[in-house]
Amino acid sequence: MPLLIPTGKNTVMDSSLAYEQHAQSYLRERDKSPVGTRIVDQWGRSLRDGARVLELACGGGLPITRTLQEVGLQLWALDSSPTLAAEFQKRFPNIPMQCAKVQNSDFFNQRYEGVVAIGLVFLLTEPDQSDLINRVAGILEPGGRFLFTAPIETGTWRDMNTGIECRSLGQQRYRKLLQNAGLTVTKTYADVGKNNYYDVVNTR
Repeated sequence: MPLLIPTGKNTVMDSSLAYEQHAQSYLRERDKSPVGTRIVDQWGRSLRDGARVLELACGGGLPITRTLQEVGLQLWALDSSPTLAAEFQKRFPNIPMQCAKVQNSDFFNQRYEGVVAIGLVFLLTEPDQSDLINRVAGILEPGGRFLFTAPIETGTWRDMNTGIECRSLGQQRYRKLLQNAGLTVTKTYADVGKNNYYDVVNTR
């Protein structure tokens, strides 16, 4: 888990541009890291075989997309970096993929039984985090599941891949935003890197 510092004045930076600028170094590091795969595998196996799942901020697809694919899910994927999106398409040519920001993607015009967002939510501004939660609630089938990473604590830190400022709203705030959207946290997990995962169900 990143070291959190007291929340102060936010420096607005475009995470999409930052990840595009650091795409090759990100791929080198993420491709060889198994962090998160155990939790994602467990989560994916809790869905029915062939369930429709949207992965947000898929990067190059390793290791998370591969893990979701191996458990038999029907996937759609989204990333805003052209370099990462192109690499993803080479690796997973049969998975529908769109290079777009989550705020703009028309993949949100469909319905899914699951949505995954690993390493994304805290890169967004507070209004965009709230908006994303509401948008995810709108595309989840009743009983659908949402798995995302964000610290339990409230605070800011620098993203290890790009140096941009990240912002955690904290567990209490996330639970409230989710509840207002008709989503309920069922469990939280921590992986070997001490990243926190919220496992959420659509109760509407």
